[in-house]
Amino acid sequence: MDTSSTMGRVELGRLSAAWRGEASDFTPLLNQQLDVLGEAIGIDLVSVGKAEVATDGGRRIDIVASADDGAEFVIENQYGRADHDHLTRGLAYAVARRARGLIVVAEEHRDEFRAVAQYLNELCELDPAKGIAVWLVEAKAIRIGDSPWAPLFAAVVEPNRFTATIEEARQRERRLPTADAFWAQFTDPAMLKAAQAVIRAWENQGRRWRLGPDHVVLLGVGPAAGGWQSVVRIYADGGVAIPFAAYRGKGSGLSIPALTSPPFLEQTRALFGLAPQKNRTNPGWLTPDRVEKLLEFCDSVADALDSQRETAP
Repeated sequence: MDTSSTMGRVELGRLSAAWRGEASDFTPLLNQQLDVLGEAIGIDLVSVGKAEVATDGGRRIDIVASADDGAEFVIENQYGRADHDHLTRGLAYAVARRARGLIVVAEEHRDEFRAVAQYLNELCELDPAKGIAVWLVEAKAIRIGDSPWAPLFAAVVEPNRFTATIEEARQRERRLPTADAFWAQFTDPAMLKAAQAVIRAWENQGRRWRLGPDHVVLLGVGPAAGGWQSVVRIYADGGVAIPFAAYRGKGSGLSIPALTSPPFLEQTRALFGLAPQKNRTNPGWLTPDRVEKLLEFCDSVADALDSQRETAP
């Protein structure tokens, strides 16, 4: 059968062809899709970070991201070929803040920068407690037919598996905040009441949740290796994040059909008021009158995860 008339043509382009401004367009997009970048390089990044972070020297870091345990990752992004300024500024900030790693995203990386990154990763392997892991990532714009442009990431330099294993052990050993410390982060009594009502109801169903530095993660029984998968994240500012990447199989390798279908995605974005390419609500979304709706959504996700676990090979 001739399908050439129905198949969309894959088109690769430069970042500037898809997003005109590096600072005005691409950096905000990347900041809202950190989980996509993390998925591409094997690091579990929280979906939204802090952009345009000021340094002591008066310069600004493009993005500071974090993992679930609060560890920082410094991200510098650049159109064209990466230059000394982005690499050295990012490295200086990462060292000063004792960040876990530096990620430099550009369309091309020089051979001498690759050598520097490999050298730093070798040092990090020898002394993970003091070293800075470095990822050099090349980015392109991709689309199929007339669809919107999306970023495509590929790591060209990254820590080897031994270093990654050490980093994973450090993440597991890092002490998480207490529940009291998390509740103390709420500045709005109504949002605090709503969040506590959700957690209490989730516990009453015999389900689990875990703490992050500024959020809690509701967990469902799923096909992941550890047996538990993220359902939603609830932040101390009243925002809620939907882990679409986890639904697509991040961490388990198994996509959940019920949680990736167009109707589900459309209904979810409508429920939480999510714009395209975003997976986190605006601050203040969680109010007492939305507790029941949020729990209904979480119950449906947990049921879908459990069903997929039962049918997984």
